This record gives sequence, structure tokens and C-alpha cells, in this order.
Amino acid sequence: KAVYDYTLIRAALDNGDQKAYAELMERYRDSVYFMLLKMVNNKDDADDLTIEAFGKAFKRLNQYAPTYAFSTWLFKIATNNCIDFIRRKKMVVYSIDKRFENEEGGEMVVDIK
Repeated sequence: KAVYDYTLIRAALDNGDQKAYAELMERYRDSVYFMLLKMVNNKDDADDLTIEAFGKAFKRLNQYAPTYAFSTWLFKIATNNCIDFIRRKKMVVYSIDKRFENEEGGEMVVDIK
């Protein structure tokens, strides 16, 4: 698998082979998407982040070193990009079972009906 990935990478870099890029994306798109979906718990965000991850990976494909599997390198890019997204978004998660303080220091309860 890793050898075939490297063959596709070389074809993409050396020949500008768009089919090689497409095949790399096809091989890993679902795996990357589902990993990101677990991280952000939002299908639209996971879709966007998946596209961004491939965009960043393909833009830096010349930096890939075959010491590691392409999938490992790609997942690291996707994970780091997602962590940056979460930090930018400053996702705040509240438990529906616990009380929390509002900005004035008062206690609040979420009542879901």
C-alpha cells in the first residue's frame, strides 16, 4: 500500500498527474473525514476540514518523505488543521447534566424539553 502511494505521489509531483492526486484523495478521503467527524462532531465542518487537509497536503507534497506512510503524514496534517480549527472556534461544550456559571457569576441550568 505504501509503495503504491509513493508511486502516486511521484506521478503527481514529477508529471503533474491529476489522476494520481484524485486517486490519493479517493484512497483516504473517508478515513480522514470520519476521523475529523469524531473530533468536531459536525458533518459540515468535517467536510470542510477534509478538503482543507487534502489541499494542505497536496500543496506541500514535495515535503513528504517516504520514511513514514503517506497516510500517517496526511492524518497528522488533518489532525493539526482540525486542532487549529477548534482553537479558532473556541468550542465550548457544556454538560446538560451539570450547572455552570454565567458571566455575572450566577449559576445557570440548561433545561432541555
